[in-house]
Amino acid sequence: MAQAHVGLSGYSYKPWQGPDRFYPSGLKQTDFLRYYATRFDTVEMDGVWYRLPSDKSVAEWIALTPDHFAFAPKVHRQITHRSRLKPDCYGFVPVLLNGLAPLKDSGRLGPLLIQLPPNLSRDDERLARFLEQLPQGLRWAIEFRHESWYEPAVETILRQFNVSCAAADTDERPAECRDTADFWYIRLRRSEYGEQDLQLWGKRLADAIARGKNCYVYCKHEDEGSPWIWADRLLTLLPTTATAA
Repeated sequence: MAQAHVGLSGYSYKPWQGPDRFYPSGLKQTDFLRYYATRFDTVEMDGVWYRLPSDKSVAEWIALTPDHFAFAPKVHRQITHRSRLKPDCYGFVPVLLNGLAPLKDSGRLGPLLIQLPPNLSRDDERLARFLEQLPQGLRWAIEFRHESWYEPAVETILRQFNVSCAAADTDERPAECRDTADFWYIRLRRSEYGEQDLQLWGKRLADAIARGKNCYVYCKHEDEGSPWIWADRLLTLLPTTATAA
């Protein structure tokens, strides 16, 4: 049965700790992930965009989370921002995946997010050639941040490779959920979500689940924000969502 996996973008933020915050006072930062995994069953790993994780870090992620937990790494900037999907980055893809292999082997590797730069405009041939060389058997999502990409022909390319068109909901642009893969990837990035907003997202996600779409939803991380409040509320609106053990 399809379900929604709801979590946050990142987890290791000291300002999230204290009275009326996410992490209890006195909790060691080394225990943040273990505690996080009791609340949510997935996390978006922004840090992978900056640097590849060490073998030790990946082993710790696995040790601190239950079997059903899913990590969603943001694809390294060498691929998305430095090479901008050109062929010279193809050899770096296996390097990235080799570092994440223990997550895959332990069943903890969720979707990988390919977030393109805002100034990278539409290039169908470059996109298709890049997606064609990606290994199969993994879930890939791509976030376009230039207006030119939002065309039916681009959606056709994504469907060919079962790549999810990530729906990024921001203050500047409302999310558009496009069915380009067998799962949805949602990034809730607005500065504020009221009850009506969350009710609307709950309905959209419930409808997608009813159509057999697994949904991965990540609420915005802000050092001083409280994205877990939105994630907690979404979980109450999705009775079919798996909860963390």
